[in-house]
Amino acid sequence: ICTCISAAMEPIPGVMSRFSEKDHHLLAFISVNAKHMFCKNAVVLIPGLTDGMMTMSYTTALHCELLNIDYSLVQVNLSSSFYQFGFHSLHDDMEELTQLVNFLKEKWRFNKVIFLGHSTGCHDSLYFLRYSSLAKSIDAVVLQGAVSDRDGIVVMKETPSMLSEAKELKQNGKENKILEEFHLGAPITASRFLSLAGRLTPDDMFSVDLSSDELTPILSPVQVPILMCFSDKDDYVPDETAQRNVAQRMTNVLKQHNSSGIVEALYLHGNHGLSDKEFYEPFVEKVCIFIKSYLLK
Repeated sequence: ICTCISAAMEPIPGVMSRFSEKDHHLLAFISVNAKHMFCKNAVVLIPGLTDGMMTMSYTTALHCELLNIDYSLVQVNLSSSFYQFGFHSLHDDMEELTQLVNFLKEKWRFNKVIFLGHSTGCHDSLYFLRYSSLAKSIDAVVLQGAVSDRDGIVVMKETPSMLSEAKELKQNGKENKILEEFHLGAPITASRFLSLAGRLTPDDMFSVDLSSDELTPILSPVQVPILMCFSDKDDYVPDETAQRNVAQRMTNVLKQHNSSGIVEALYLHGNHGLSDKEFYEPFVEKVCIFIKSYLLK
């Protein structure tokens, strides 16, 4: 048993495990209860770009509340975690998360496994359900802060020069070369930047100009209960009205195609990462109500 600590949060007791025999940097921190035992079920927290273990403000609160309903919180270190995202893709994340899910199911014998994605972790969750060989091992999905990278990138002053350089590198067969400028404070390859900034690329999932037909292949693989929590003061949303419209289209597509029949969507008061207690406490409460309503049977 070890302890996961952040200067801004209470420590979380748990077990740190490698979940890959080959890649020793792939780590899972699995929370334990007061008896130092795993719960029967697991919620995998998948954070967004520049984030990793213990960076989400609600991590400790979520851990504590999940224990009350027999769920362990699983934090994960992927190759793309923290400031390494610029060298990796959603497909890389999917392959590593597939190893994680297999590890949780086969090694630790968790009954139910739920994905909780924040920001690009939402993209990871949906990409997993669309392409992973273990997609059917996921029992539910929670999306928090599911917003478009493209919509945010288009208003950045450095975007034109970065796009120009990235496109030129790709034309010259050098899409894996690192751009001169950083994105979100991190080095990034031409390939990943074009995916984040392009239309109908692998990373383009929640952009406000996507039609229902364009959203369908992204969302129709979701055949499990899903909870989507959007923020009314999201820092990465340039046009709140347009964002609410695409959120409604997403909800309609999910309701049309989701065989579980359980699709919930709501707006919470707060910023992108629900950084303050007044923002994240209602979110944590809603997540636990969602799980108790549909996944404790």
